[in-house]
Amino acid sequence: MRKRENYLEDGISAILPIYTEGVGDTTLIINLEGQKRIIHKKIKSVLKGIAASLSYDIVELRRKYGELLNQKSKIPLPLRHDLILMPVMVRYPLIQGDETLGYINYRLIEQVIREGKHCKVVLKNGVEIKLLQSYGTTQKNILNAQLVEKHFMQNNYKGIEKISSLQELNDQVHCPATRGDIMVIYEHLKKVIELLKSNPPPQRPP
Repeated sequence: MRKRENYLEDGISAILPIYTEGVGDTTLIINLEGQKRIIHKKIKSVLKGIAASLSYDIVELRRKYGELLNQKSKIPLPLRHDLILMPVMVRYPLIQGDETLGYINYRLIEQVIREGKHCKVVLKNGVEIKLLQSYGTTQKNILNAQLVEKHFMQNNYKGIEKISSLQELNDQVHCPATRGDIMVIYEHLKKVIELLKSNPPPQRPP
């Protein structure tokens, strides 16, 4: 029986569909260090394999989180606490039916930069990914990824002890805050304020 490839070994920054000369429709995987590797499979097959290796079903994930977001397309795929795949448009199809969406690990986004009517995403490892969609659309994708991440973490990671290593926690604590990090903190603070307003502390008797 053929051994399944381990795409997770070096971590994942992005999974992108690309056309490779002499091969056709293939997949580019960018690891945590920014190194690139071409897989001679379509992106749908690669995604399915990655999800299956973590005991997830792509169809079920899209159904579940599509209901959460109340939408049917461009659904973020949460696979681990450090791997939230955010779909973005990265190419035009040469053949009808070819995939146009790639997936960026939302946890690794450093910034989004406008480029005319489109934009590019800069990752924490310095890799830049040009998108064929607007800055506003990308910000909406990020907000969706944040909502999916929050739901996923609440249901799968109950405490800080679930994080795979102390070193990883140390890296997260000392890395600069991204726009996404700030948005998450802002949303949490709003909810805390609303909770305090609806449940004021009891007054001490004089």
